Amino acid sequence: MEKYFFEAFEGLDRLAPGSKASTLKAISMFNNSKEHIKILDIGCGNGIHTMLLAQEFPNALIIAIDNHMPFIEHLNNTAQKYGLSDRVIGKCISMFEMPFEDNSFDLIWSEGSIYIAGFENGLRDWKRFLRDDGYFICSELSWIINTPSEEICGFWNEEYPQIDTIENKINQIKNTGYSYKSHFIMPVTDWTENYYTPLQKNLNVMLKKYENNQVAKQVINMLQTEINLYHKYCSEYSYVFYIMSK
Repeated sequence: MEKYFFEAFEGLDRLAPGSKASTLKAISMFNNSKEHIKILDIGCGNGIHTMLLAQEFPNALIIAIDNHMPFIEHLNNTAQKYGLSDRVIGKCISMFEMPFEDNSFDLIWSEGSIYIAGFENGLRDWKRFLRDDGYFICSELSWIINTPSEEICGFWNEEYPQIDTIENKINQIKNTGYSYKSHFIMPVTDWTENYYTPLQKNLNVMLKKYENNQVAKQVINMLQTEINLYHKYCSEYSYVFYIMSK
């Protein structure tokens, strides 16, 4: 089944909702006067936002990790292409087995990926890698209204039980010992134009290709259901960028 998931996302610029504008807005909320900083990008995917971090922090050393080797190879090839290999380093490492020293990063970045560990687990388990006053910036699936519709509530409570309201996410940030700084809701176009529209094209191709393949069709149907529900309930949930410091 994993094979078909990777095929569905093959060739996509983004592997989760997002945009250059949202990434840059979140970057602008990082408050650090040090010129030479060290950044850990957890769940970097193919590195689209890693390259924006490199652009905005021209003197930073960036360690970007993902557990899918083709993504890391793509990221490292891109870094080499732009002459950034000396300070943008992709490593094929699981977010559950990170070998880094405590207190070694000024910024932890996790865009569209902390859900894999679980929001509170990620906040708690990765905190030790941050230096004092270091920043943690991540995007997380959140309810943007207090009483979501029954259908979408049932879907996400099954797919990602840690989904919660922005208010409760902020409380989780504070309860895990961070200083909450800010948040913003990512716009609908981060989901539609940048993510679901190209994904839908891939699914349409796969639907014809795997007409008689039940496992592939199961993957296609799962992703199609998610897309359809977003179009129906986009006013009720979104990814939200959360900015905090240690």
